[in-house]
Amino acid sequence: MQGALLLPAITISSAFGRVKSNINPVQPINVAKGLKIFPRTAWATKAQPAGVLKPETSVKFLLVHHTAGTTSYKMDQVPNQIRQIYNFHTGKTKGWADVCYNFLIDRFGQVWEGRQGSLDSAVMADATGGSQGFAQLVCLLGNFDTSTPTSEMMESCAATLAWLATKNKITVDQTKLVSFTSRGSNRWKSGVTVNARPISGHRDMSATVCPGKFVYPLLDDSLPSRVAELQKFQTKKP
Repeated sequence: MQGALLLPAITISSAFGRVKSNINPVQPINVAKGLKIFPRTAWATKAQPAGVLKPETSVKFLLVHHTAGTTSYKMDQVPNQIRQIYNFHTGKTKGWADVCYNFLIDRFGQVWEGRQGSLDSAVMADATGGSQGFAQLVCLLGNFDTSTPTSEMMESCAATLAWLATKNKITVDQTKLVSFTSRGSNRWKSGVTVNARPISGHRDMSATVCPGKFVYPLLDDSLPSRVAELQKFQTKKP
């Protein structure tokens, strides 16, 4: 069963304990109980947005992606991997203003700010196949059409989604769809009404296999239920 990846035995502290061994001198920021995120400066060095970034004024749902790249990287290789994604996204092929994802998560459970400003507020993202807008993008580093994600990665994914859901006042109930008018993609034309789950996969919005056959099924049950649990944990008063 795919949901077994989100093991109850994986606690918040164990999922994030490995962050301390990252050799990058920039330390992660504590954004919620049990959730630390490396700011953009931890990987970007001198890389700045190549264009104008706009705020996302109406976040209605959260969108899960994967990079479709290697899954066998070492911990100290992660910042360079994100820089390569930045170069690809801002280069001639894509021509986007910055890394298209708001946040990225590696196989060790480390969480990274992608698109500049995403730690502070909702920033409009991009996506292959077109961006319908109204979402914040969380991307898993690796190809999960061919490999299964680690429990650390999925626990951190759930924690990040929980934080974003609370921050953007999104009710995580996959049976209650949210509606919006598409801004255009290769699946939903501009102006079409789209109904989406609060936590959706990239393939729901564009013609793609992203976030892969080993992650997409988790959006039906185990991931949303863990997100709901972590929302309570993150917001519970001491």
